[in-house]
Amino acid sequence: MKTKKQSWNLRSGNRKGFILSLDAAIAVMIVFIFIAVSTFYIAKANEETLSRVQVVRAGSDIMNVLDRENVFETKDPVAISREIGSILPSMYEMRLRINGTFPEKTITVETTNQTPQGQFVVSGERVIVLSNNSASNYAVAKYWMWLK
Repeated sequence: MKTKKQSWNLRSGNRKGFILSLDAAIAVMIVFIFIAVSTFYIAKANEETLSRVQVVRAGSDIMNVLDRENVFETKDPVAISREIGSILPSMYEMRLRINGTFPEKTITVETTNQTPQGQFVVSGERVIVLSNNSASNYAVAKYWMWLK
């Protein structure tokens, strides 16, 4: 009695199954590579150092304190600059410009610190409402902050 050898090449059903399995394995591998590359670039894009995030938060907090203490109501550049100096932590520098049109005059308050070149600088804007007995006036305060 002779035994018959079966070959993978002779049966078409096995060949089709092998091709289908190989095709599925390659597709799954491509999907995993795509997910890994996407995750890498998304993580890299969202990467910020702690010091940069801290500068952003400090600038926003300082503007909030100045607004809540009604420092902008004085419209006096020297008083605003002095108040910024008393609030600002020693490791930061800040520049502030306030532009507003008011019934009595147009004011521009700008601190003396110049923005450095080649260094990470955070900037932000805040709309300020300066109210008196008769009406409310609006101004825009733009600030820049950086590490010393």
